[in-house]
Amino acid sequence: MIYKIKPYTMRYIAFSIAISLLTLGKGYSQSAGEEISNKIAQRMKDSLGLTTDQKSQVYNVNIQLHSQKMLARQQNENVDSLTVRFQRIENTRDSLYRPILTTEQFLLYVDKKKNLVNNN
Repeated sequence: MIYKIKPYTMRYIAFSIAISLLTLGKGYSQSAGEEISNKIAQRMKDSLGLTTDQKSQVYNVNIQLHSQKMLARQQNENVDSLTVRFQRIENTRDSLYRPILTTEQFLLYVDKKKNLVNNN
């Protein structure tokens, strides 16, 4: 089964990820990370047709990535090296999503992500 995804859906997911990357302020709370994780999981559920269990697993991956970023932020004050560390953390996202999604869902996710990156 193939789901049609509205163009703004993957943009929203990427925007949410970008927000989590760009929020370098010390006041950024865990509850904000939970909110972003929930929004990403819900958008992916809607756009990729995730099951409730898959949505929960995607949420947990996003919480895990957020926690890694918070730990990196606590350990590092240099914005340039922090950006590099955040990018390394973000680069693990697809490999963490892969076991959760079906082959069809993952291919659709990758396709939408490429379109988003290329502004299509």
